[in-house]
Amino acid sequence: MRNALSFGGKREMLAQGLRWSGASFLLSQLPSQDLLLVLTYHRIGNPDGDLFDPGVFSATADQFCDQISWLKRHHSLVNLEEALSFVSQTTGECKSRCRVLITFDDGYLDNYEIAYPILRSHGVQAVFFLATSMVGSCHLPWWDRIAYLMKTARRRQFSINHPVRLAVDIDKNGMAESLRSVLLSYKNPENSDSEPFIRELKEASMGQDPPRTMRRFLSWDEAREMSKAGMIIGSHTRSHHVLSQLDPREQYEELSTARTILKNQLGIEVDVLAYPVGGRTSFTDQTQVAAREAGYRAAFSFYGGINLRGKRSAYDINRIGINNQSLRRFRVQTGVCRATGRFWP
Repeated sequence: MRNALSFGGKREMLAQGLRWSGASFLLSQLPSQDLLLVLTYHRIGNPDGDLFDPGVFSATADQFCDQISWLKRHHSLVNLEEALSFVSQTTGECKSRCRVLITFDDGYLDNYEIAYPILRSHGVQAVFFLATSMVGSCHLPWWDRIAYLMKTARRRQFSINHPVRLAVDIDKNGMAESLRSVLLSYKNPENSDSEPFIRELKEASMGQDPPRTMRRFLSWDEAREMSKAGMIIGSHTRSHHVLSQLDPREQYEELSTARTILKNQLGIEVDVLAYPVGGRTSFTDQTQVAAREAGYRAAFSFYGGINLRGKRSAYDINRIGINNQSLRRFRVQTGVCRATGRFWP
């Protein structure tokens, strides 16, 4: 069971201590470093009672609104073009500032129903990276399928052997830690075929098949509406397959096919990409070459870190995930980033 002594709990306590001590106020008075901070959200809503992956809930509606309000008052929210100009060093701006770009991965329906109205009310642009095979569908991506099987498991102790052996003990380690370990095993670059993994997990855990009757992802009409209102639509590949698990030809097909579908559906050239999963082992140098050859001018990773002027490749732009932290902690994190050029994880 995770509690106040967990890693997340310790960080919340540290944030509270920094605010009480006045250290966070002192940080806010220091000159800003010259940097780009890219924040990544997935779902907006409340994970309580949800049988799918709680790890993709980034914030509630109120939390997200508070975070955007804070960023508007204390930082420099930028659009995609400003962010890419900073990375490519084509901007003539000399002033040092903490630029913040908002991004969303996967295109869940709540991105349209909850996040988009909040962003529009604040006049803030965000980039929404869509996996084209999931748009407008009831599709359950692998992370939600795994979470559902785990949460409905009738066996509390079991093991799976694909791609490597993993022993799972839900009673001993708790659901959160057990689910995390299974998801990490799935992301292993050696896991080139998802279906055997899911099938083995279902049999070993005796979990239930998830329902497939409710639309979970925003539609093409909704994406077109968002694009016309100033939001940016980006590519998250066609199928959201971990690209490092594919050979170079398959990677190129995932990337180029997604661009073609997005252009046909939206009538625009989509030339920015977010690598699925985005960790250091989920894409390779060959992936970056394939992205460039497929016509993308920039690609975003997702393993943390800040982007400093002249220090990042356009095909490996750092992003940091937002994961249900309190506004107090969010303020401290962004304040540390602004003053030091580092993001307290």
